[in-house]
Amino acid sequence: MTRAWYIQPARKSGKRTGGMAERPVQRGAIRLLAMQGIEAVHVPNGTHLAGDRLARIKQMAALRADGLRPGFPDLILFGKQPLQIGFIEVKREVGNELSEDQEDWRDDLIERRFPWAMIRQPEEALVAVREWGWIK
Repeated sequence: MTRAWYIQPARKSGKRTGGMAERPVQRGAIRLLAMQGIEAVHVPNGTHLAGDRLARIKQMAALRADGLRPGFPDLILFGKQPLQIGFIEVKREVGNELSEDQEDWRDDLIERRFPWAMIRQPEEALVAVREWGWIK
């Protein structure tokens, strides 16, 4: 059964209080998933652009023409079985909620019956794929 899985930890206050940054969460999740035979591919939509304002505008226009889609999930997962495709949005451990574009993608992917998850810790990727029925 394909289900969306979403976890949102309780916030201690409105302020960021530390925790793991997004990149280590993502890299840890990729490593853990690989140990289960699940391939994770990063979608670099959060690219940092170089140069002055005009150069960044031109780079962004080129990226959009090349298929950049704001809000698309950070990871595309390919399971061990044919047609097992899922999506994970990675957030830092504390703070940083889904953007409107990310919510739209989440809703669209779930409507299309793809598994989707948001994680804040590497281990949550395993919880998600377990919930999707990809691993035991």
